[in-house]
Amino acid sequence: MKRIFTFFISLGMVVVSMAQSNNISLYVYAPEQAEKVPDTSVNYLINSLCNAVTTDGLAAQNDFMTQFTLMPKIGVATKNILANVQQQVVLTLDVWLQVADRLTGTVYASSTLNMKGVGTNETKAYISAFRTLSKSNRQIQSLVSTAKQKILAYYESESDNIIKRAKQLAAQEMYDEAFYLLSMIPSQCSKFDDGIAASLDIWQNYKDKACHENLAKAKSIWVAGQDLEAANNAGAYLSQILPDSGCYDEAQRLCDDIKAKTGELWKFEMSMYKDENELRMAKIKAMQEIGVAYGQGQQPNMIITTPKRQNK
Repeated sequence: MKRIFTFFISLGMVVVSMAQSNNISLYVYAPEQAEKVPDTSVNYLINSLCNAVTTDGLAAQNDFMTQFTLMPKIGVATKNILANVQQQVVLTLDVWLQVADRLTGTVYASSTLNMKGVGTNETKAYISAFRTLSKSNRQIQSLVSTAKQKILAYYESESDNIIKRAKQLAAQEMYDEAFYLLSMIPSQCSKFDDGIAASLDIWQNYKDKACHENLAKAKSIWVAGQDLEAANNAGAYLSQILPDSGCYDEAQRLCDDIKAKTGELWKFEMSMYKDENELRMAKIKAMQEIGVAYGQGQQPNMIITTPKRQNK
């Protein structure tokens, strides 16, 4: 069974005036290792890497979202078993890290970490070695810093093409993928505002299509059930209909009908916003959520570069 461990690392916490922040992101992916490393130990390594990165103000989650990957490959330099009163396994490891574009195989940064671990069994010996990954590890800090600069340079050069591609997808009513592409443009990029503007333009065409789809689902659920559970399930779709959508008034009437049947038991209210800026923020949040949902549903294709052996 192929073992895959994944984490999502968000680089550069930037507060944006629109209350939304797109960050440069890395997908931490541990492919099947050439060495027979216990699953528990590989998982511990990934957690240790995430903790080391988090010290620089980064965040992690378990979802694939981006074309940029951070991959560890584990090599065993030496392995000794000491027959003391209690057996001791002694490992010397080379952990090779690379940040790469999963689509093209382009490597943006790489580093080899040398580690040593001791434990009463192999799993504990690996974990002992991986425990040496610390918040202040300069190699990891340098790796992330270099990768961040190069990935940002990628977006600076490619954002216009990304926006163009998103508009082409929207013209084919492939809105989820369009929002996904635009949501990946980081807030550190000079074209970030252009990406937001393109998203809002696409939203104008998307909103009415989505409104009718969500309203139809809400109606179907309510007609079939006409109880509190059906009201709550219908509300999940009604909540996605924003006030500037063409069928908002019809959705409001359905909401009123449901309230008339359920009374005070149903605490749902249709979305309302006090001003245009608040509505704009709601749109941006909705578009990013659509993009995230699309990204989470994708299976990453990987081009994996094998590290060259180092001469000892």
